[in-house]
Amino acid sequence: MAVFHRTKRLRIYGKKPEITQLFGGRYAMTVRCQAKNDTEAWYDKNKDQIFADFGTLYDAHMAVDGIDARTGEAYTDMVLTSVGASYTQTGEYVITFEYQTLTNSFVEEAAEKVDQELNGLRRVIRRLIAKDGTTYGKTVGTTTISHSGIGYSTATLTLAQATSGTKSPGESGFVRITETWLESGVISRTINEGKGGTGTGNIRTETVEAFNETPTSTITGTGGGSVVEIGVSTSNVEGIDTIRKTFVATSIAGQIRKTSRPGPSAIPGTTYVTIDSVGLPITPSGTLIDSSETKENGYVRFSRTALQGTIIKTTQTYKDVVFVDVPGEVNCTTSAELEPPSTRALVNPTASFTKFSGSVVVVESIPPKKQQIEADVTVNIQSSIPDTTELAYDISGLSCSVLKITERVSGSVGRAVTLVASDGSTSTEVGESQSFSTSSSISEFPRHFLKSDKSEGKISGSGSTQPYIASGQFDFAESESETITKAFGFGNNETDKNDLYKTDGIISKTFRPVLTAQDGTVFYEVTTVSANVAIRPPGSSIGRAFNPTG
Repeated sequence: MAVFHRTKRLRIYGKKPEITQLFGGRYAMTVRCQAKNDTEAWYDKNKDQIFADFGTLYDAHMAVDGIDARTGEAYTDMVLTSVGASYTQTGEYVITFEYQTLTNSFVEEAAEKVDQELNGLRRVIRRLIAKDGTTYGKTVGTTTISHSGIGYSTATLTLAQATSGTKSPGESGFVRITETWLESGVISRTINEGKGGTGTGNIRTETVEAFNETPTSTITGTGGGSVVEIGVSTSNVEGIDTIRKTFVATSIAGQIRKTSRPGPSAIPGTTYVTIDSVGLPITPSGTLIDSSETKENGYVRFSRTALQGTIIKTTQTYKDVVFVDVPGEVNCTTSAELEPPSTRALVNPTASFTKFSGSVVVVESIPPKKQQIEADVTVNIQSSIPDTTELAYDISGLSCSVLKITERVSGSVGRAVTLVASDGSTSTEVGESQSFSTSSSISEFPRHFLKSDKSEGKISGSGSTQPYIASGQFDFAESESETITKAFGFGNNETDKNDLYKTDGIISKTFRPVLTAQDGTVFYEVTTVSANVAIRPPGSSIGRAFNPTG
């Protein structure tokens, strides 16, 4: 019987090692030893000489004072899996070595577990063990086995899962793997009924999870509809990777609802059409206005709305009465001949006293006005903002001014002086003087045009008289005065008015957005007011002679 274990420094504690038979013809062996020297200092200094490496064989030498194994003392392939030291109840310090039968091939550590808890599919769970470093050569989802057992027929199972087993803190030198083998087939199937009850709802969804095969649907569409796959993913059932597919049954291929409603009031003759679908979006014909996706019960509901009918078109034409601007007129003219009557009797009726007469400048103007006309109104729908470069009845660009100049020459007579000659004869002379002045003013007439741009008037007559005696009778000396007025117009004349002021064409154009498509296109309602009307005269006549005397 052996006295030492692996080294002469470790004496076997007790009579012999403890043996345990394991599953599958494997064995476990426990060896307890006491160190040659039991002082604390020795233990601390010689740890590497009393603790062996994990994974070494039962009969392997220690580094110091190793001994050869005795023939028949150890079982084949006994590998160190655990080693530790502790005190016994009687105070001995004991080192414990745990060995198991392990090779470079995986073997079952325990009896396999068989069940049919996954929707009736056979499931086999095996726990394998091998020496540490052993290569695991099986592939999940590919490797298969032929399995049979008591109460079970022969069936092909596929490796569904392979996970590393756990070890206690003091264990090493081995690798443990837990295998799950599964029969191919459907693991779970869930059917969700839509509104309308079993088999009659507009939407029926089915979720199928299958292992090692492609999930298929068992539901059918209603009213000639179809079943659409709306989702696929890899799911996990009790740790087993499976394929999960979701199906939906509809009344038409993918379509679950179709609704319509009138289009925008600004675009008569159009209709909004909305189609809700699953699997793939279904876009109605027409102009796409809106789209959305909504998750519902494990599937995605697609919604597409399009506007059907002609969008770009003329929607209305009608007659209307509108007010337009009429430009003002300016006319530079003169008054009629002026000859005011004398209000006093002449001292000498025979004197050649000249009364004032002539004409003056008159600047006649008729202000701008509003005039009511008949117009054509057209309402269009278009996809661009309208351009308008010229408007009819626009008087904002018309303007004129008139410069008025007044020149005055005033004559006056002075005192009479009589000269008496030596012979007693006399002669009389009367003094005379003149003064000159001028003034100007300018008047602006926005939104007017010049009908006539030039005029001149003149008023003249005796400015003053001086009586005197000549040849024994009264005589009169007189001096003339005169006023000259001139008017000069500049700015837009009638020719300009005819070029700038149009009485046919677009009077106004307004727009507003009424619709925006999914691609960003904006549709506008454009209202155009136009006319082609001859404008009546602006009111009272212009250019009529001005006669203040009536």
